[in-house]
Amino acid sequence: MKLSIIIPYYKGEQYLRDCLAGIREGGYGDVEVMVCDDDPMDPRGTAFSRNRGLERCSGEYILFIDSDDYFLPGDIAAAMEVALKNPDSVTVTDLKGTFYCRDAVLRKTVPKPFFELDLPIAERVVGLIIPAGLIKGKNFPERLRYYSEMPFMAELIEKADFVHATGISYYKRIHNDPISFPSLMQEDSPVRLGQFCVSFEEAAGNAGVKGAQALAQCAGDHLAKSLMSDSEPAGLGQTSRVKAEDIPSLQKAIRCLDMGVIKNITDKGKRAILSALYDGNLKKARRIAKRILFKKKKKGLFGSKNQWRLAFYRKIALRMKVDKKLVFFESFNGDLCGDSPRYIYEKYLEINPAERKFVWSLKQKLPNKRKNTKYVKPGTLRYMLALARAGILVSNMRQPSWYVKRKEQFFFETWHGTPLKRLVFDMDEVYTASPGYKKIFYDQSRKWDYLLSGNPYSTEIFEHAFMLPKERIAQLGYPRNDRLNEGADDVLKKQLREKLGLPSDKKIVLYAPTWRDNRFKGSGDYEMTLPFDKGFASKVKDCFFIMRMHYFVSETDGLSEVFGENAVDMSGYDDINDLYLASDMLVTDYSSVFFDYAILGRPIVFYAYDEDEYKDELRGLYFDMERYCPGPVVRTQEELAKALNKDTDSYKPYLERYNLMGDFFRGPNDSKASERAVMFIEEKYNAK
Repeated sequence: MKLSIIIPYYKGEQYLRDCLAGIREGGYGDVEVMVCDDDPMDPRGTAFSRNRGLERCSGEYILFIDSDDYFLPGDIAAAMEVALKNPDSVTVTDLKGTFYCRDAVLRKTVPKPFFELDLPIAERVVGLIIPAGLIKGKNFPERLRYYSEMPFMAELIEKADFVHATGISYYKRIHNDPISFPSLMQEDSPVRLGQFCVSFEEAAGNAGVKGAQALAQCAGDHLAKSLMSDSEPAGLGQTSRVKAEDIPSLQKAIRCLDMGVIKNITDKGKRAILSALYDGNLKKARRIAKRILFKKKKKGLFGSKNQWRLAFYRKIALRMKVDKKLVFFESFNGDLCGDSPRYIYEKYLEINPAERKFVWSLKQKLPNKRKNTKYVKPGTLRYMLALARAGILVSNMRQPSWYVKRKEQFFFETWHGTPLKRLVFDMDEVYTASPGYKKIFYDQSRKWDYLLSGNPYSTEIFEHAFMLPKERIAQLGYPRNDRLNEGADDVLKKQLREKLGLPSDKKIVLYAPTWRDNRFKGSGDYEMTLPFDKGFASKVKDCFFIMRMHYFVSETDGLSEVFGENAVDMSGYDDINDLYLASDMLVTDYSSVFFDYAILGRPIVFYAYDEDEYKDELRGLYFDMERYCPGPVVRTQEELAKALNKDTDSYKPYLERYNLMGDFFRGPNDSKASERAVMFIEEKYNAK
């Protein structure tokens, strides 16, 4: 028996590759595949594409797949086995949502590769194996861009039995970029709710008892989401907010159902919402939806201090007057008093052009209290109050998702480095703990007044990676590099080693790798196993290692086992510049730290032990490391040991290569970036 597979397709080759791989490895031999043009500019859209496929298919069974979805190996054959045993029934596969590519789900390279996706059968046509005879002469209404499945499915539900293919899953891929490449379910359109009503009315007109029950369940799910506006993960989908003007068409659609059908809905809340809308009572429907939402959140509300803090922020802090003299600083989510925000702060203390006051977000207070400076712990009421009241905010990270930018506030984002690894909208796949990362980042970065850039190279990348207009990027140089541009002599190096407790008779190697997106434990929390075996330290006996992990990495395994007493973890040390200046050489991988360290003209080694995975799967890189990096790229421990044992002169050709790039990578080297940043902030803030 032949299986005809119909795939509407517009763009997204990386998605389609996974889709076709799932068919190729599906295990069923007698298959025809039709990839049908799905132009989003054509209002007929997916319905038109599916209908063209139905006109041309020749199989005894039909399977609709969206081009961004997929099956795992052998699952199509297993589903067809169930279908052939039930030739007059529709075979239903499990529906799972995923933000990840097929390979990540297959190899389980992320902790939670998928989640159960609850989509009413009346709104779902994908992942069903349908006997062709059941839908002969049927098609999808082409005047509907959204919800064209409902009339088609209502008739099918009425005439066919549905059997479950146990343990076989259809993976519905959630686009990680709903901003520039949304899927149909992510599109934000003013006609969405209207088309739902039209489709629902048409479907209900042709539905019998079974179809009507399925439609009632579908309407209950959809309208509960629309009223609550709280049920979708970031980037998963769009529902249209129900407004008073929508009630006539919505009431007309729902009244196509018999009230007895609505009363048979098992979910009490959804039943009550539909009954209220059936009567045209939007206020009552919203009241019921709010009650449902409150019950969902009740445990968190009474059991979590965070809920009360957020209530304080929204109801009290945001109503207080903005203090135009107050400057708020935060670096790495309050983990450190470092990076460019620290140097801007230091310059403010030195010149303070407007007699400003300062507040630092820090998990631990600095031992020495500074003039006009207070400290707040992230997440506390004092923190939220400072965030709401400060006239100027300086940060090197994204702000909290709940932060509300007030019109009197000026947000100066410094970011935290010159990029080698791809950022945000330049990434194909997203493996972070927040799979809706691109949507979250886009929303939060719109609150920045200006983004700091250190050099022309960064400016060029930030414009497309952050989707930020060039006029909102301030190319001033990185304040954190002012000290490095001043240079360092042997006396300073010796003083810093004494301060840090480092040995004077060994080569000091700073190891500063970046994080790995797929090693997450939770939001902003990643783990990393050191890529060295126990015999590595014996090959570099003359070296002492400073470990400086990325601020996302909360757990590093194996330090003492590998290096014994010849290493120290200084990941929590505030100012990485001290570590740069005290060390003899740097070992990194794909981290931006090398752009800063190269200013010193000291040896750098790139230990890219997982380059293929990082470059091709996890992030991707902006340029070829072998060609442009100011140091040798090594991939094994043996190569790394050999590089560490070389003399300094052997690294000169690499550093000369970097210097040839001039200011494009380096930016200004006049040690005045901090001053420029302060003057820029003052000028722009005073002009608001």
